[in-house]
Amino acid sequence: MDILYTKDVDTICLVSSDCDFTPLVTRALADGKFVIGFGERKAPSAFVNSCSTFLYLDEIETEKKIVNKKEASIKCDTKLINMLRQAVESAEEDDGWAALGSVGTHIANHASFDPRNYGFKKLSDLFTAIDLFELKRSNSKITWVRDRKKAKQKEVSIPITIQNAGFDSFKKHIYCVAES
Repeated sequence: MDILYTKDVDTICLVSSDCDFTPLVTRALADGKFVIGFGERKAPSAFVNSCSTFLYLDEIETEKKIVNKKEASIKCDTKLINMLRQAVESAEEDDGWAALGSVGTHIANHASFDPRNYGFKKLSDLFTAIDLFELKRSNSKITWVRDRKKAKQKEVSIPITIQNAGFDSFKKHIYCVAES
């Protein structure tokens, strides 16, 4: 605690899997510090979620062995999927696409999240592995993401009137699909 008052520190790193450090994290965040937590998977969620970023150290050792298993299991992680969908929805533009950088910023502001905790170096790799989202790169090297499920829901039925040479008007339904 003395360091908070005697030194000009922007970032604090804590290596622990113990929730006893949660008050320290909360205090550091209240003072405007960025707190990076490191610990094992057994770390309490209160401590993990209170950190600005939390990296699981036990994942580094086993990362290479279970990458394929992780790709299958992340699709079943409803908390992760919901968090990603909410982040894309909050950052999306009128066409349904969201800049990946904005999505990452939204996630960072609302949760202690790092794609490395799921076995991926980059957020775009995580989105690709989940396969529930579409990714594209623009000419300006910006990566865009959108929810496949939401994109399919944009199909709409629009009644229109067609004049048929001398016959009465009749209505037909034409399905319009949002352009990707």
